[in-house]
Amino acid sequence: MIQHKATAFCLCLAFCFLSGLFPAHPVWAAHQPSKELKRFLETLDQQNVRYGWKDIKCGGIPWEYHRTTRLHRPLIFAHFGKPSGDCILFFGGVHGDELPTVYLMFKLAHYIQDHPDVVKNKCIVIAPLVNPDGYLVSSPTRINANGVDLNRNFPTKRWHPDAHRQWASKGKKNKRYYPGPKAGSEQETLFQVALIKRFKPQKILSAHSPLNFFDYDGPSSDLNSFEQWMEKISREARHPLKKFGYYPGSLGNYAGHERNIFTLTLELPTSDPKQGSEYFRKFQPAFLKFINLPVTGTPPYTRLVKSDKVNRK
Repeated sequence: MIQHKATAFCLCLAFCFLSGLFPAHPVWAAHQPSKELKRFLETLDQQNVRYGWKDIKCGGIPWEYHRTTRLHRPLIFAHFGKPSGDCILFFGGVHGDELPTVYLMFKLAHYIQDHPDVVKNKCIVIAPLVNPDGYLVSSPTRINANGVDLNRNFPTKRWHPDAHRQWASKGKKNKRYYPGPKAGSEQETLFQVALIKRFKPQKILSAHSPLNFFDYDGPSSDLNSFEQWMEKISREARHPLKKFGYYPGSLGNYAGHERNIFTLTLELPTSDPKQGSEYFRKFQPAFLKFINLPVTGTPPYTRLVKSDKVNRK
């Protein structure tokens, strides 16, 4: 009888893997971390301490990952709240040398975990370090280990005719802005695309530095209301609002322009890691208000709710 039960259990497991109920690649969470994830989080803690960030620890958050970088570092994210619906996605560390953006996203993950009321009836996903290979080198770099600018590598509709042409004309072929050999060539890019496809966020916030402004890409429905909301947030945070536009292969183009997801870019004033805690104090209210910004529908049919509700937020 025991032998028959064991055989049945093995057949059940085999069926689950073959039918796709279990992922082909391991996914690890903080409550059952792999040795690889443990080592990675310890390495991040050591790097963060070098920047004076003693108030954040990378452990204790339900991190999971599906992909690794060229240098085999996990591309981690944490999911809080509902499995889907009313979802907000946060990205940090897209460029490895934009150091305080990493602090902001780790700090935000701890804040949300400590304040579960923030997540009520929502889905919040935080990917605090999209470019760990660029971040963890002795002199952090904008580009990843393959020399690609991840914010020029998204598979946008006009990437093939425009990306390299603009890199040559506007970027003067500066290696910091190399869009890659082809659209979506990088694991870090595919990681962001996979999160967007899985969670179908209505809103995305990506933190960068050091251009010092807010920027917005997304649907034009009820755009006046959104601009009024952005102007209010800009005044409260004392942070400029600027229409910067987007590049072939940028997140703003891929998510905001082509998929009508409300995509907000926060450009911090500097890339100085010592300013991390000050920037979190300054922009935390804006993060929370962005989380609570009322959006209805699912991309590409998202829109803001009535203007009077927006103005009360």
